[in-house]
This record gives sequence, C-alpha cells and structure tokens, in this order.
Amino acid sequence: MSLQLYSQIEIFVNGSKLAEEAQISIERNTNAQVVNTVAKGFAGMAPGAAIMTIRVTNAVPSAGFEMNPGNFMGMSSGGALGVVELTFFAASQTLTTKGFITTDSLSHSVGSESKIEFTAMCEPADWRS
Repeated sequence: MSLQLYSQIEIFVNGSKLAEEAQISIERNTNAQVVNTVAKGFAGMAPGAAIMTIRVTNAVPSAGFEMNPGNFMGMSSGGALGVVELTFFAASQTLTTKGFITTDSLSHSVGSESKIEFTAMCEPADWRS
C-alpha cells in the first residue's frame, strides 16, 4: 500500500490569509490562436495574451465579511478598480499574481451556508519552489 498526504491550498489576499475560504479554482489560459493554412491544414499556434482566471468561494460569518470583494471593484471608491495581489500556497510551492476582481456573488439557501464568491482576472504566473 502506498499512502501519502495530499496538499490543500491556502490563499492570501494582499498579504492577509483568507481563513474562511471554502473553494479555489485557478485557471491559466494562453489564449493561443489556432493557425490553419490551405496547404498544411492545422499549421500550429500563434501566441495570445495569457491570462489567469481565479475563483474563490468564502464562507460568510454572521459577524461580517472576512474580505469584501467590492472594495477592489470600485463599489466604495466611485468606480476605481483596485489592483489585488493573490498568493497561493500548495504542494510546497507558491504562486503569486496581481489582477482585478471583476465579479462577486453572494448566496445562501435553506440548509446551506452563506457564501460569497469572487472572480479575479490576473496576469499570468507560475508555481515556484
């Protein structure tokens, strides 16, 4: 039998750990474009503008939001978007990126916890040891 311990992910927003985080999704997209030609058919790929889409779901304590995404979306500053730094720790590696929180969504239902989800569009980054 080959048992091992598996990693969880921790997230920090502008240096502060999100202790109420319940789910994280990190999607990296090269946005490369397919290149087709008459003679070759599929000829290769053309580089695109790489981007990362990050989705985070946080539980909402009754005492208040741990982190209000609206503070970075210009909701309290007259429409000025704020740059956010997101750092992730997983599998003894770190990924740090900067970007903008573009959407958030607050939800709850009968028999379920209240949660807030936000999406950030960020510059591309890679995991580092």
